[in-house]
Amino acid sequence: MMIQDIMTTDVVYITDKTSIKDALSKMEQFRIRHLPVVNERKEIIGIVSDRDLRDASPSSLGNCSKDVLQCPIKEIMKTDVLTALPYDFVEEAANMMMENRISCLPVEDNGKLIGIITGKDLLKNLVKLTGADLPSSRLEVEVLNQSGMLAEVAALIKEHKINIHSVLIYPSMDESKKILVFRLQTMDLRPLIKTLKDNNYHILWPDMEMRL
Repeated sequence: MMIQDIMTTDVVYITDKTSIKDALSKMEQFRIRHLPVVNERKEIIGIVSDRDLRDASPSSLGNCSKDVLQCPIKEIMKTDVLTALPYDFVEEAANMMMENRISCLPVEDNGKLIGIITGKDLLKNLVKLTGADLPSSRLEVEVLNQSGMLAEVAALIKEHKINIHSVLIYPSMDESKKILVFRLQTMDLRPLIKTLKDNNYHILWPDMEMRL
């Protein structure tokens, strides 16, 4: 999935001449936490967060002798803005946000602002990708860390005529193994679990003994 598939395109933005007071008002009006700053060509030149606005004080506004709220955003905006492109993959954007400890990425095309994604957008996307928003059951199977294991388990699921909503693969604490996490369109996993155990697969979830 690409950034263009989940980004918000109706972006609320400001210019570097916008006052801190007006920026705060926009954040409250649209219930947002970040405002990209653009020039007259809609090129991204900065960004401010609600925290930047809250932390603004006379000591941080050396070039502005006015009342703090009347000072322009250019006095406090961050100019080293990390951005994404519409054809970047969602997981790459998520990794960038995590590594740089930021909660949003403006999206640009040919240097111009066309969208924005936030941590909330990524979480919503994760829920959809895993199928957790659909009536389903979670199945975790620990298998050997070798090729063909996913296909083998999927074949047994197919025998039970169960639809697979999503599949994720996690590393196991044992480096020789991996964990297959399925979201399946069924509310009763017992027949499938029996088949998997009969074929010597290790079921991590559901833990039937814990449920008794």
